Amino acid sequence: MSEEFLDNNTENDASGINIKDEILKYLHYWKWFFLSVSIALLAVFLYLRYTPETFMSNAKIKILDESKGLEISTQRGGLFRDSKNLDNEIAIIKSNRLLEKVVDSLDLHIRYFVKGQFTEKELWKSPLKLVYLKPNNQIPYLSFSIEITEDGLVVSKDDSEDIMFTVKGYSLNSPKPDFPFLIQSESWIKKYIGLSFKVTVKPLSAEAGSLSNSISVSRSGTTDILILSMVGENRKRSEDALNKIVEQFNLDGVTDRQLVFQRTIDFVNERFMYLANELDSIEVDKKEFQQNNNLVSFSSDAAYSMSKRSSSENAVLQLENQIALSKLLDSPLSNNDLGTLMPENVGLESASTNGVISDYNSIVLERENLIAGAGENNPMVVALDKTLIDLRSNLKSSLDAYYEQLNLSLNRLVNEENSAKELVRRMPQKEKILRSIERQQNIKENLYLLFMQKREEAAINLAITSPSVKVVEYAASSSLPVSPDSKGMYIKGLLAGLLVPFGILFLMFKSDNKIHDKSDILNFTRRVPIVGEVPEVKTEDKFFQNPHDRTILAESFRILSTNLKYILNPHTGKSGHVIYVTSTIKGEGKTFVSINLALAFSSINKKVLLVGADLRNPKITISGGDKKAKGLSDFLFQSSLNWKDYLQKSKFNGDFLDVLTAGNIPPNPSELLSNGKLEQLLEDAKQVYDYIIVDTAPIILVTDTLLISQYADATVYVTRAGFTDKKLLGFSSELYRDKKLNNMVYVVNNITDAKTSKGYGYNYGYGYGYNNEKVTLKKYSWGWFKDSIKQTIRKF
Repeated sequence: MSEEFLDNNTENDASGINIKDEILKYLHYWKWFFLSVSIALLAVFLYLRYTPETFMSNAKIKILDESKGLEISTQRGGLFRDSKNLDNEIAIIKSNRLLEKVVDSLDLHIRYFVKGQFTEKELWKSPLKLVYLKPNNQIPYLSFSIEITEDGLVVSKDDSEDIMFTVKGYSLNSPKPDFPFLIQSESWIKKYIGLSFKVTVKPLSAEAGSLSNSISVSRSGTTDILILSMVGENRKRSEDALNKIVEQFNLDGVTDRQLVFQRTIDFVNERFMYLANELDSIEVDKKEFQQNNNLVSFSSDAAYSMSKRSSSENAVLQLENQIALSKLLDSPLSNNDLGTLMPENVGLESASTNGVISDYNSIVLERENLIAGAGENNPMVVALDKTLIDLRSNLKSSLDAYYEQLNLSLNRLVNEENSAKELVRRMPQKEKILRSIERQQNIKENLYLLFMQKREEAAINLAITSPSVKVVEYAASSSLPVSPDSKGMYIKGLLAGLLVPFGILFLMFKSDNKIHDKSDILNFTRRVPIVGEVPEVKTEDKFFQNPHDRTILAESFRILSTNLKYILNPHTGKSGHVIYVTSTIKGEGKTFVSINLALAFSSINKKVLLVGADLRNPKITISGGDKKAKGLSDFLFQSSLNWKDYLQKSKFNGDFLDVLTAGNIPPNPSELLSNGKLEQLLEDAKQVYDYIIVDTAPIILVTDTLLISQYADATVYVTRAGFTDKKLLGFSSELYRDKKLNNMVYVVNNITDAKTSKGYGYNYGYGYGYNNEKVTLKKYSWGWFKDSIKQTIRKF
């Protein structure tokens, strides 16, 4: 059977989900919901009863900026300033190193519990106190019990309760073998006589790790305030632990800063001697450099050198000008023309030479005047010529002497100039060396002064070290427990109690592919009428035996027969009505419906013939004859016989109901049913009987029913609740659509309260006004509740 029937024939007449039907479907199993919710709430109650309550404790601190302490000078940016990183501070607060100090100072690694019948309650201020006799880093894992009696203490192993030793009185001042503790007691210990204490001991590192895991540190918004939170059973213990953590964190920060300040002072003191020696060495080097280079101060020496260089250059320039002028006079002297005047007042600084030139020019002018008046041969002219020759010789000697004097002076000045230039050239190198010496001197002096300042600053800060934190709020605990959440647990328990059966039922409904009532058929198709629902028969008597029977079974078939009359109304013109009863597969109850339908019609005094046409698997058993008697198959096989010869009277209401059984099982049922004799039988029976009920073969298994379907006035198609697969409805709907079955209607067989999705059965209407049974209200007592649970469990 393929799934295409379901896909091709499913109708969408019923749009969406019927919320009411869905709710009723689940409410039918209200007992399971009630039982599940009761168990869940009971489990929550027991859990809350024996689960210790835990409380939230909070403390708030503000991290102070260490760089805001006393600072004498901030010119160099604060060499020892330290910016605060809150993430680093959080890590320090939760570090095992700090928490081990907290655990050790409060003895958090030793815990005391008062034993109860089912639970243990921790005491923070216990009447007993244990003192470990060995170093704390050697503390092992231990657990033991101490019972307080009228006479003293009884110490026993916690796991086996074997007594280790007893103590007279309530203090143990001397060690016992294998017990590394002394026991001290408070004065009010006698209030606990009769109680037993459980003592657990853990190593410091293990308890510090547990404490680190139990506390949380978070930042309050964008401020420098940190919130320390801790969840614990004992509020006082949590508060003391948080306050001690804050105190230890502050002390840890103060100690660290004091250590820094002390190390700063020690470092500066060590550097002082080194810097003093360095300064002395640099000052000696500076002094020797100045002495070796004749430096008083760099600026004055540089000015002197530049002045000397400038004067030498000017003197050289003047001498070179005089030499050039002297050379200028050589040209006229080399000319033998006595009438040529010599350059006069050209800038020579030699007075004698200038006087000779002046005299020479005067005589030259006088000679020119005589020549002009008396001629060249005039004795006076000749005398003047001789004088001029002498003067020219003197001038030549004077110029040579002056020129030689100038060269000597020039050589000397050039040497002085070169010396001045060399002095100036060497000034940058001297300046560089001197500046390097002075720079080293300034650095050492500044460092010396800086370290002196920092030493004083560190000494002051060491004396007045500020705290690391400011306590905004000391530890305080919530008045209500944070765990377990009673209200939330009950809500969760209620939801779990509802969801568990709901989930199971949801999976059951989703995985259920069987029909359970007519609504499943209506959801599939609304074209095929549903004429009846037959209830489940729980007794051995499964037939409508008594025409006046008032059972649920009888009433259901009365309704079915009545509905069939309306289906057969269009055929009132015929003398008799042929009704086929068939199904999809074996086991759906078609024979059961056939027999009871025939009994229902006969109960109203209608002549009825019940024909067993399921030749392959005959089931009709209400006849009074032999089960192996001949019947329909024998009539169809032998053409000479009359079908009336095979009739049998029904055991119930035999005056109106005749039975034609299937007879012997033939080898060829299909051929017998299609040979035409069945049609003749039905036509003849219509003249005698009001209704002919034919029990046919299942349609999907064999073709027998389809071969004779045209002879039926109505076809009752039987489905069975909890048995018929919903996919098979596609096959029957296809038969209806293709008109292969005449006037087809559905009947739902074997309906029960457990199988109907509406949650109601057939005990609400049948028998109304027909019996004298009194209706009594059920008394909902504890006994009724227990019986209901037992019945529900048996049912599932």
